[in-house]
Amino acid sequence: MHKFYTSSYDASIYLQQPDQNAGRDEILEVGKLYYGTMKDIYRTLIKFDVSTLETGSGWRAYLNLKAANSEELPLEYTIYANALSSSWSMGTGTKFDNITSDGVSWKYRDGETKWVGYDTTGGTAVYSTTGNTTTGSSNAEGGVWYLSGSASQSFNYESDDVRMDVTNMVNIWLSGSVSNNGLVIHHSLSAENDTLDYGVLKFFSKETNTIYQPKLEIVWDDSSIVTGSLAPVTGSAEDGYKVVVTNLKTQYEANTKVKVRIKGRDKYPSKLFGTTFSYDQSKYLPTTTYYQLEDYTTQEIIFPFGNYTKVSCDSTSNYFIMDLSTLPINRTYLLKLKIVEGGISTIIDDKLKFEII
Repeated sequence: MHKFYTSSYDASIYLQQPDQNAGRDEILEVGKLYYGTMKDIYRTLIKFDVSTLETGSGWRAYLNLKAANSEELPLEYTIYANALSSSWSMGTGTKFDNITSDGVSWKYRDGETKWVGYDTTGGTAVYSTTGNTTTGSSNAEGGVWYLSGSASQSFNYESDDVRMDVTNMVNIWLSGSVSNNGLVIHHSLSAENDTLDYGVLKFFSKETNTIYQPKLEIVWDDSSIVTGSLAPVTGSAEDGYKVVVTNLKTQYEANTKVKVRIKGRDKYPSKLFGTTFSYDQSKYLPTTTYYQLEDYTTQEIIFPFGNYTKVSCDSTSNYFIMDLSTLPINRTYLLKLKIVEGGISTIIDDKLKFEII
């Protein structure tokens, strides 16, 4: 099962624009650049509402960010995410056009209140890694965050899209051990303090007019195999049997879950005397059968083949359940199937399309 939750609010903060808010900007930025001897650091803050989070057994959580024209990136680098220890407000400013200081910035959490860290004496900290918190600046600016639940993603000659495992971070929010103040995405403190450039990672924000808002992806294996009196398919998906989707509609309403039924049937059934048509009899597919959902226009994979898209089976036929409640509406989606047999994968693409309205 896959579910997506879009961000409640987000913003970027900048070392060289310490009072400026960029909460309404369409782009989020993470990076470090030198302009001559002057250094600028970019960090991004994002918050997701996890109060209605739905999970299943063995669930995982992933932060999804879609890259938008990043600049001057090194071939290899790592970015980090940490749970913020202080609340903040998004504000209404942008980086270039609408210059305001009414929300979060490098200096302030809300346009007025400074970021504050903690130390072992209980006073106001400047730079501290004690008490389970740290900050990226010697004067507790640029955000204050928890060390526990931290996450990271490394890049090596690859796309700068982010899909970062943040399960531990979401767990500490759900457990109540720390408050959900959102997260901060940044380079390591050592990288921010060295003499190298790391370019600027740019991602679409919640203010974007595209489908690429920041998302929190929750996944778990919801498959169940109860074959009842069904017989297994024989041969292989390549030449022994055909896979048929029996109830897919061309349109589905938003905010729904759909149960899609599929069945295997022999391509060349044996001739038997009886009252049923052998060619139409349902047989169950291998347990290594998966589905994949793609955006038909962009070809972006939304629900990929894998452990979280396993096909289930009951006494009627194989099936899988898709939660469409968090997918963009007025878009067309393409459904594919994959069957793995003896280490060989067969992709079934029958141009199965539907729209969410």
